Amino acid sequence: LVIGYGVSHRLFEFAWKGQLSLLHTNPVAYQAVLSNVSIAIGSLSILLMLTGRVVFQRLGWGCAAMATPLLVLLMGGTFFVLSLLGMGPHASTALATAAVFAGAVTQVFIRSSKYSLFDPAKEMVYIEMPKEQKVKGKAAVDMVGSQIGKSGALWVTQGLIFGLGTVTRALPFISVMFFSIIFCWLRAVVDLRKVINEDKQAPSETGLPNDAPAIIAS
Repeated sequence: LVIGYGVSHRLFEFAWKGQLSLLHTNPVAYQAVLSNVSIAIGSLSILLMLTGRVVFQRLGWGCAAMATPLLVLLMGGTFFVLSLLGMGPHASTALATAAVFAGAVTQVFIRSSKYSLFDPAKEMVYIEMPKEQKVKGKAAVDMVGSQIGKSGALWVTQGLIFGLGTVTRALPFISVMFFSIIFCWLRAVVDLRKVINEDKQAPSETGLPNDAPAIIAS
């Protein structure tokens, strides 16, 4: 989950800011868009924090954990599709604007949902673990998984730019990797939900199985 979030977000953000810089060549206009996005992130974060508890109580852990990757797939996928169409013979300013707007919406949600849905869902996994397993698992996930997610996407994007020269040329490859990571993220949520359900049906002294932290970091 942690690696999936980190890599997909970094890949998307890299592509979106690249398209944004092409649409708004004026630095003032570029920064204005980023400022508006930051304001929207703050507003939506507050709203989701107020409603996130209801999501967990009414729909359960599985739906709450699945919400972030599904919406990122839907909105981020819209951004990549529009961006790729904008590279073809039907390219237009309207299409580029629509792609950047879809990317802005994705950025707002993926950043605001981290603290209201993603992080709480991740932390709830540790509740049933013994203290020693909880400490080791949390350290492995937060330190190793988070760093792999951030640095992994950075190395990939830098390699693509070095090999292809521009963000536009690298966009098809970034989109393929983005969709692949999201599907892996969704699969990790499904696998982890099975582990949690099995543990609830057959509780043991050790709580979650030893492989739970590894699944969280996948």
